[in-house]
Amino acid sequence: MEFPLSGLTEMNGSAAATGKEGSLYGRQPGIAALYVVVLGVAAVVGTLGNLVVILTVVMKHLYDVGRAFIANLASSDLIVTSVVNPLAIAGMSTA
Repeated sequence: MEFPLSGLTEMNGSAAATGKEGSLYGRQPGIAALYVVVLGVAAVVGTLGNLVVILTVVMKHLYDVGRAFIANLASSDLIVTSVVNPLAIAGMSTA
């Protein structure tokens, strides 16, 4: 049994890496739809969850080292969930 995304992992000048076969949506729409749903849900839930963590630390004036570390991690994860995940979805759908 072959892994369904094995064509995407070939990065040595293959057709999948150069975009000659089109986007993943054009080649495997079922996998692409699953990818969009999973990343979309992760982006929404992650963004809201990280905003709650940051607001909790700021509103409760919790500024010791451990909580500052948690807020810092939440802010970096907020960038991933609100910027990188939507860009990954957009990049997957175009080719």
